Amino acid sequence: DRMIRDGWFPDQEAIVREALSHFVDAKSFLGDSPRMLHRFAADALNDSKPEVALKFVNRGLSLLPKQDTTDFHLYQNLVELRVQILLVLDRTSDALAALEEARETLPNNPTIAKWIARLKKKG
Repeated sequence: DRMIRDGWFPDQEAIVREALSHFVDAKSFLGDSPRMLHRFAADALNDSKPEVALKFVNRGLSLLPKQDTTDFHLYQNLVELRVQILLVLDRTSDALAALEEARETLPNNPTIAKWIARLKKKG
C-alpha cells in the first residue's frame, strides 16, 4: 500500500507483475540444477527420446563444476546415464571417451572402470 501511495506503482497488480518479472529474471532456468537435469534426462530416455536426454545430461555435467561442493555420486550417475544414452544412439566411441574423461575425475571408481572394460571388450 505504501508503494502505491508513494507513487512507485499505480496499483497492486503492477507491483505483482514487477515482482514476478524480477523473480523470473533471477531464476530464468528454474529447473536448471544438475539433480533435476538428471531426472529430466532419465525421463526423456525412458520416453525413447535419447537426443533430448543427452542434452539434459550434458547441461547437468556442465553445471556441476559451478556448484559449491562437488557431488561425486551425482557426477557418476550423470556419466553413467550419458554412457547409456550414447550406447542407445550407437555412439560407442563417444561413450568410451566420456568414461575416460570421468576416470580423470574419479580415478579409483570401480563402476567407471567396469564400464570402460565392458566397452573395450565389446568394441
